[in-house]
Amino acid sequence: MTKDRVRRELLNNEGSVYMVVERSSTHPVEYAYMLIALHQGEWHTIRTFDNAHAAEEQHEHAYIRNEKQPPVTTEASVNDAMVAAERKIRLEWADIVYEWKQTWHQ
Repeated sequence: MTKDRVRRELLNNEGSVYMVVERSSTHPVEYAYMLIALHQGEWHTIRTFDNAHAAEEQHEHAYIRNEKQPPVTTEASVNDAMVAAERKIRLEWADIVYEWKQTWHQ
């Protein structure tokens, strides 16, 4: 299924952290919420929320440096999962970015 709706939203004043949302218009909805940050002159995806395997199977992938980690998987409706992903990114982005940056110093 094609993710034909894309939204990009700046989360900080420095222009270095964005939330990018990609989703399909048709049902069942397929989505991906990504937290993206500028670090050492390059853009990195640092957290991804998606339902790439099944509509009701929700994944949250953390990253260590540029390596995508195995997901935390939950079952939820697509709408509930998208709301939860956006809420988590909006409320916790600064902590998520800070923790991710620490992986570059390990």
